[in-house]
Amino acid sequence: MRLARLAAILFLAVSTVGCFQMTTVVKVNGDGGGTIDHTMLVTKAALAQLRNFSALGGGRGQQIDLTSEDQARAMAETLGPGVAYVSSEPIDTPLGEGRHATYAFRDISQVRISQQPRTDGLPVKVDAGNTGDITCSMTREANGNAILHINLPEVSLPSSLGNAGAGNPGFAQQLAMVRSLLAGARVSIGVEPAGQLVKTSSPYVDGGHVTLLDVNLDQVLGNEALLTRLQTAKTPEEIKAALTDVPGLKITLDREVTIEFTPAK
Repeated sequence: MRLARLAAILFLAVSTVGCFQMTTVVKVNGDGGGTIDHTMLVTKAALAQLRNFSALGGGRGQQIDLTSEDQARAMAETLGPGVAYVSSEPIDTPLGEGRHATYAFRDISQVRISQQPRTDGLPVKVDAGNTGDITCSMTREANGNAILHINLPEVSLPSSLGNAGAGNPGFAQQLAMVRSLLAGARVSIGVEPAGQLVKTSSPYVDGGHVTLLDVNLDQVLGNEALLTRLQTAKTPEEIKAALTDVPGLKITLDREVTIEFTPAK
């Protein structure tokens, strides 16, 4: 199932029918409230392709905009009850167009973080597997420290992959098919507690930033050695070893990540 989770993450970008970069940072206070910073950047070529699909489907292509303010406002509903849209600003770079949005929440236990971008309004739906949502809860220690418990979902492979996985040549064939489509795509999800970080079970820590997921799909999909190791791995231990120190890939394979911190005063 751990390999299934990785595979689903590698294929999640197919759901946008194009190349994107998505970054989500959850900032948590000691009282369980906080903010979510979400940045979505879609290449201009991918946006044009999406609009063409819309036109072919009978819609008006110009309505397809994954980076509009309306899309950013609507996303608040998918982040969980009590999550409110705060503000957003457009991003326009030589690479693509996007939007950086900020949301606020009062209770981290009500927040749901998706590992793939929303594709509402698209005329086509591509099965990228049910990656589920990242959920959290918080407990407190007698010394005043807060412990954030982050639950990472178990997922299944896209049905189009059948039994793709370690030891199955179909896995390699599917990767080869999407390499050109996903060139440059990236997904990053992290957590930043407000206060002094005491310890965390995640191996990926940079100052006060704890990385849950950071996948550079261009690097990962082009890593033939990684693919070979995954195909020959037979046990969870071998799979975990294969995924260690892979360029372009930071992923926590445990179902729960804990972050203990001393809340800021």
